[in-house]
Amino acid sequence: MPRYAITERAGCFVAGHTNTGVGTVLTLTEKQAEHEVRLGTLVSVDLPAKAVDAEDAPQVAIQTKGKRAVSARAIAASVTTDASD
Repeated sequence: MPRYAITERAGCFVAGHTNTGVGTVLTLTEKQAEHEVRLGTLVSVDLPAKAVDAEDAPQVAIQTKGKRAVSARAIAASVTTDASD
């Protein structure tokens, strides 16, 4: 199932789950996440390489175990940079 990170726009509840903080990753179906993605309260972590524009990526820290948090904007920038090489 696709994974989605909670953004700073989210309220107390996101897709029926309690908001535990910016960058928290939820595993949801596309149908469960559809409305929240449209609102900008969730961002897909499993985006295809070409689907992300560095300027449009939301400011969200994606937390990973054992690694430092990386912003979605930084990920998008590296993906678009790598794609142009």
